[in-house]
Amino acid sequence: RNTPTQTSSLGTDRTAIAITARAEHTCAILDDGSVSCWGYNNKGQLGDGTTTDRNTPTQTSSLGTDRTAVAIATGGYHTCAILDDGSVRCWGNNGQGQLGDGTNTDKNTPTQTSSLGADRTAVAITVGTSHTCAILDDGSVSCWGGNGFSQLGDGTTTDRNTPTQISTLGTDRTAVAISAGYAHTCAILDDGSVSCWGYNFYGQLGGGNSGEGPTQTSSLGTDRTAVAITAGEYHTCAILDDGSVSCWGKNNDGHLGDGTTTQRNTPTQTSSLGTDRTAVAISAGYAHTCAILDDGSVSCWGYNGYGQLGDGTTTDRSTPTQTSSLGTDRTAIAINAGSLHTCAILDDGSVSCWGWNDYGQLGDGTSTQRNTPTQTSSLGTDRTAIAITARAEHTCAILDDGSVSCWGYNNKGQLG
Repeated sequence: RNTPTQTSSLGTDRTAIAITARAEHTCAILDDGSVSCWGYNNKGQLGDGTTTDRNTPTQTSSLGTDRTAVAIATGGYHTCAILDDGSVRCWGNNGQGQLGDGTNTDKNTPTQTSSLGADRTAVAITVGTSHTCAILDDGSVSCWGGNGFSQLGDGTTTDRNTPTQISTLGTDRTAVAISAGYAHTCAILDDGSVSCWGYNFYGQLGGGNSGEGPTQTSSLGTDRTAVAITAGEYHTCAILDDGSVSCWGKNNDGHLGDGTTTQRNTPTQTSSLGTDRTAVAISAGYAHTCAILDDGSVSCWGYNGYGQLGDGTTTDRSTPTQTSSLGTDRTAIAINAGSLHTCAILDDGSVSCWGWNDYGQLGDGTSTQRNTPTQTSSLGTDRTAIAITARAEHTCAILDDGSVSCWGYNNKGQLG
């Protein structure tokens, strides 16, 4: 589909309140706390008790008696949700223990992880390709799944099929935000510092260590602290408390925004975001990064081979570069970077996308690559978007009436 297309019914009188997508499947939390998923289901990642692909939203099997979902995240081929009692249930691929249930058996229904610890509950969750990490209610972090690159942070490279507390975050330090890349994880701590662990070949941990345990990044700058964080495939970026942006890791396409293509293994401030401009939201794609600035404009940097920076060219940019106009008097209020395209919700609730469009993932009625922000076709009469998720080849948005609209590649039914 190359235009926004409503999914089939989410259920009688049901609406969506949260949405997450991976390459070929999508899941949403509904207003009654149930979960509905659609798309590719080869490993049971839709949680409906089958391994049958679904091209319409399909409720997962029970989350447990009287249990509802409050947060959700999708991995390569698995899905995890935090429930209203703080427990975690996961489903799908479990070959490396990423469901955390003590086995390595794929599960096609939501399955409770083993204990998070005595009286411990989860308050935030993030999922990499084959690992899962959660912040617990005491601010500690527990991870499980694939650990070949030490992405579980427990000081080993042994896969874990039960939640395993990471090594210390530092004396009296706790985590307040977390984001997982392909095989690394970074957390903002309660003092505003950042600690990372896992794969570090490109310096994406920001501390120059081997990655076998959580290690504080090098300084974010004198008296600077992090307030938001995003992990791309092999790089990491954070918004700092003064609204500047610092990035580290792989940089061959300029996706750190520091004016070079030199790999950085310590946090490095991007070049200027513009005179008196600061960042208020940020999202990292495969090899590009985009930020919403305090005036509602959007600035992007990194790989631009498909126009995903939105500046009217296909030239890679190693410094933050404003996109072309979002439209007369239009500003961005939410942004999500896919692998090779970017989408933003604008202040009037419309959606604008740019970049790769071979499968219609920009939603403008064509399959033509766009290197400037391009409004999607209508979301429906009087409909506006309130949340958005962009993945490799498709995009989905929650609309103001709680319905869901998707566009892009649909080979596995991922548009619902």
